[in-house]
Amino acid sequence: MLANAVSNLRLIETLSEKVPVWALRGLQGRYHWQLESGTHLGCMDVSETLSWSFTAPQCPPRASITLSDTTLEVLANKVDDPLTLFNTGKLLISADSDHTEIAVDVMKLLNFIFNSALVDTQRIVQLATRSTQGKDFPLCQVIADQRDIEPYLKRGEPVIVRNAATAWPIFCMSVGQIVSHLGSLDVSLLLEEYDLENARPPKYQKTSFADYVESLYVPDAPVHGYMAANTVPPALEDSYRFPSVFAREVFNTPRWWIGPAGTGLRLHRDMVDNFLVQLKGRKKIRLYAPSETRFLYPASVGGNLMYEPSRVDPENYQADKFPDYQHSVSTVCELQAGDMLYLPAGWWHHVLNLEVSWSLNFFAVNGEPRVLSVNRDNYESVQL
Repeated sequence: MLANAVSNLRLIETLSEKVPVWALRGLQGRYHWQLESGTHLGCMDVSETLSWSFTAPQCPPRASITLSDTTLEVLANKVDDPLTLFNTGKLLISADSDHTEIAVDVMKLLNFIFNSALVDTQRIVQLATRSTQGKDFPLCQVIADQRDIEPYLKRGEPVIVRNAATAWPIFCMSVGQIVSHLGSLDVSLLLEEYDLENARPPKYQKTSFADYVESLYVPDAPVHGYMAANTVPPALEDSYRFPSVFAREVFNTPRWWIGPAGTGLRLHRDMVDNFLVQLKGRKKIRLYAPSETRFLYPASVGGNLMYEPSRVDPENYQADKFPDYQHSVSTVCELQAGDMLYLPAGWWHHVLNLEVSWSLNFFAVNGEPRVLSVNRDNYESVQL
């Protein structure tokens, strides 16, 4: 067991070799990795460069990262991202002082290690200038063939591909068939999103996939939580298709999003290209171009540059609190079963399930946003 853990940490060491020097500024210190049992695994030493040592630390670390052997394997193989593992309590960060500030720094460091699509503030600004502007996006276009998507990729403009998933095996499977494939798979349910006003982390609850799905289809029964950002398990890997417009290695393992009517996600944006596929039910999405950011009151969560939430709730807008929001331009689209939405990096989106909804999404975490690489011959990982 310990040998397997050390092997996985070595994989993380290899991933960390790609972190650029500029990303280490302000993150100096020693970071101790350990298992839940307290077994020491190794230390990351951050100065002007990042190095590793695998002997017991001689002095107190700036922070300790604690996780199970299973979580370490999931992280090392990039099956789950560090923010999801942290939010769901599977990855713990501890420090003797300034815990909140240090936890933010640790998450910054982990994001740089595990997300190849490195993002800095300059590139985020470029997304706003190079993507289609809000005033030029009166509606989200619909196309019939994924092969016609290239002009939208180059412009950094959302587009819906109609019936993109109707030939997938998972699309043709009944709810009962999917449940039978997964048995008693454990899943995490999002009960409350991150509390931006009080800086409280999101609340999750664990349950089995079968129990949760069954609750969705019991008439008038209360359903607790939204099955958000759960990794699609290997048992279903032959039942879906990765978007063909990018190379397979650009994507991480897909996530799925399952919930009843009324569930969804607050207004936010991701700094990587995203493909959202609707399998069952309908979903309403309100879209804002990166150019609208100045009207959307963005916030920061855990120093994560890859994810940025808004303080505004478009469904319950408070004009006295967010007066500039009235100047924003948005477009509403509806996804039907079988549709795929291309959501370029930097585009804000507010998601609301209109009925029981099943979706998969594919984050292009190992590639540069396409709108920033239109003058290149191919789609490559970011080299900064």
